[in-house]
Amino acid sequence: MDKKLEQLINNENTYFIHYASSGFYNGSSPAPRVSCIILYNLKNDKCINFSLSEYLDNDLRDIDSAESELLSDFNLFVNQNSEIYFIHWNMTAKGFGFNAIKARADELCVEFPTIKEKNLFDLSSYVAYIAEKKLSIKQILWFNSLLIGDDYLDGKTEAEYFDKRKFKEILYSVDLKVRGFADVAKLIKENKLKTEAPYQINDGLTKEERRQQALKIAAAREEILKDIVNHNKRILKRKEQAFEEFVENYEPEYEDEQGLFLFDSAHPIISLFASWFANRK
Repeated sequence: MDKKLEQLINNENTYFIHYASSGFYNGSSPAPRVSCIILYNLKNDKCINFSLSEYLDNDLRDIDSAESELLSDFNLFVNQNSEIYFIHWNMTAKGFGFNAIKARADELCVEFPTIKEKNLFDLSSYVAYIAEKKLSIKQILWFNSLLIGDDYLDGKTEAEYFDKRKFKEILYSVDLKVRGFADVAKLIKENKLKTEAPYQINDGLTKEERRQQALKIAAAREEILKDIVNHNKRILKRKEQAFEEFVENYEPEYEDEQGLFLFDSAHPIISLFASWFANRK
């Protein structure tokens, strides 16, 4: 386990952090609006919510003023805890995270705290290092059976929910993620983190062996489909031959300008089909 991560998760001033907004930040104004910032302290199992669901006491209150209060309270909390540390998921990216939140705070004329780089730890980068590939939040939570219930929302849905004022649903989603990050850190510490999709049966195969097996199964499935198609063609051909034999074996009751009419009282339905078949153009 990374020494810095190990030190941080045992620090009472360390918080796992995540947030949600009305969209991604492209570097220009206006910046996406912030719906919530959630902090979770693993050491004392304490969660702190800065969510519009808490600041909007009625549906008539202006969202911008509630958002300003939310960001002001977050700023106050950080400034009151000068030795605070944050474990985050890719929140130092250009279009997401601290830069986007600061841009929105600037637009609302709200002070935003300066967080030193040494006080930050990007959990997404460390998980990518362990897995040898980049994983999404949903993937790492799913792989480790940390997706509980239906609260998880992807970023796009959280943005859509902002416009619908579904701030409680957004809060539940972000809360699930930030607590999930803490569980991921614990699994890393215990050397139990899973970075592949869970399988019902532990077949002991390597990634390449599993891939080759999947290719064989796909090829076998293709052959089965071809056999089914050919079988159906043979069945249709036999039916057509049966109709032709029926026409040859039965004498017509009568024939007029409408065409040949075949009828067998013992097989009335078949006779109708035979008449249709005999008069096809």
